[in-house]
Amino acid sequence: MKKCMTRALLQKLGGLALCLSLATAAHAQEPLTLEKSLELARQHNVALRQARYNSSKSDINVRRNKYGYLPSISANTDVSRTNGLVFDNVTGQVQRGNTTTSYPYLAGQVVLFDGFSKLHELKKSKQQAQASAYAEQQAGIDLETNITGYYLQALVDRENIRISEGRIELLEGQLSQMEKLERAGVRAMDEVYQIKAQLATEKLNLITYQNNYRKAMLQLVQEMNVEGTPDYALEMPATPDEIRMELPAEQEVMVNALAYSPLVKSSAATLDAAKTELKVAKSNFSPTLTLEGMIGSNYSSNIFKDPENGNLKTMPYFDQLDLNQRKVVALSLSFPIFNGLSRHFDAQTARLDLRNAELDYVASQNQLRQTVQQAYQDVLAAREKYNTVIANLEYTQRAFESARRRYELGNIDFFAYMESLNNMNRAQAELLQSKCEFYLKKRILELYQG
Repeated sequence: MKKCMTRALLQKLGGLALCLSLATAAHAQEPLTLEKSLELARQHNVALRQARYNSSKSDINVRRNKYGYLPSISANTDVSRTNGLVFDNVTGQVQRGNTTTSYPYLAGQVVLFDGFSKLHELKKSKQQAQASAYAEQQAGIDLETNITGYYLQALVDRENIRISEGRIELLEGQLSQMEKLERAGVRAMDEVYQIKAQLATEKLNLITYQNNYRKAMLQLVQEMNVEGTPDYALEMPATPDEIRMELPAEQEVMVNALAYSPLVKSSAATLDAAKTELKVAKSNFSPTLTLEGMIGSNYSSNIFKDPENGNLKTMPYFDQLDLNQRKVVALSLSFPIFNGLSRHFDAQTARLDLRNAELDYVASQNQLRQTVQQAYQDVLAAREKYNTVIANLEYTQRAFESARRRYELGNIDFFAYMESLNNMNRAQAELLQSKCEFYLKKRILELYQG
């Protein structure tokens, strides 16, 4: 009996343990590396997907303009029935009564010359397709920059939380010890109040750091555009080896960036398209030469099989089509004379668009220079800061340990102790911040250089 009860109890405990393990697994955080976040963003980000669709749409426009050189062909047929007096175009006579007619035909035309308008349209569509392709590349660069920035900012905020929690734990230990010393009459009550006040301040700071971390994670998840509310555990990227190496000259970085930048290339292609658009507007003033062809026939219910021999039955439909078949070839030349000055206004608009495109091209170069120059200076500053903090961190840690022992012995006051703690925590935070800053700005330089 006891064995049965023991077995049943073990089974229940085993089931409970299984449920607890499943619940823990269900609420476990999903690890997220920087590379995985970039991969998810490339799959789901709306702006990048729109850039891809725009590039595909530009490619379709190129194919449309290529096929625009082909002739246009159309077929038409009709059947009409008239009751009363009517002139029959097929017989060439005025007929009275019921008349059924049909005029089927197949027509086609091809433009032989239009002032090279089609040629310029095709060239412009190719230039716009290039601009869209470069814009897609730039969208990828912007996305990676944003994702990397949000990811690293979340890491910095998480480190601030860790440091703040460590400070709270340390102060709580100090408070417990100080309360014991105060009860023993060794320390004054105001020292206990100072620690309690500082502890309350640290808890408020912790709430701020936690809110900043949640905000950074929200920005990261929104930029990746993943569904639901996933709970990610960010992984710290390795410290880049370049942080201890010399950077290439700024001028060399700038030359490489200007030569590679999709942003500048997209603006240059847009500028070329604006120049071609002006040529299109000018070609609209040119005459248009068109080659036209038509093959057709007609049918009338007033055409009889053999009226001379008294056979007044209507000739069948397809027999009449064969009999009345006609072919036409024509050249058409049209001159634009006046259409409300719309062509003139189109040319003026194209000139203004060209001026704007020139300014956009200059602005893109300036934007690239400013971004690269700022990132280069930030990389230098982050590297120097990192090296300085690395050298200073050990000293601040030793200084804090010494200050803590002296404070416990009553040799220094609480404010000197807190200053030493703040110096150590500041060095810890600046170490990660400088490393993340270096990683982000160095990545920006790499992206803009290809």
